Amino acid sequence: MQTAPDAATTAKISSAEHTFELILQRSQMRLPVASGESMADVLQLAGVPLETLCEQGVCGTCVTRWLDGEPDHRDSCLSAAEQATHVAVCCARCHGPPLTLDL
Repeated sequence: MQTAPDAATTAKISSAEHTFELILQRSQMRLPVASGESMADVLQLAGVPLETLCEQGVCGTCVTRWLDGEPDHRDSCLSAAEQATHVAVCCARCHGPPLTLDL
């Protein structure tokens, strides 16, 4: 029998689908990432140089160091140890705004 997710899990899932703020530490830019947008798309539209290839979290081309926040890792290229410091911006979201990147 399948059980329903607890309240904390439900809150994390729904918050990851909503708009969150992306802070770029070095450039001091603040960018909103709406539901349906990827961080990679928002960064590229803002003129931030970023390489992407698969845009599905498989290749690791877009992996970027994160500094603060709670990323929702949706990739299959990073190990748990790597996820502690890096995020695949093509597919990751954020559990709670803001998410600070080392950019």
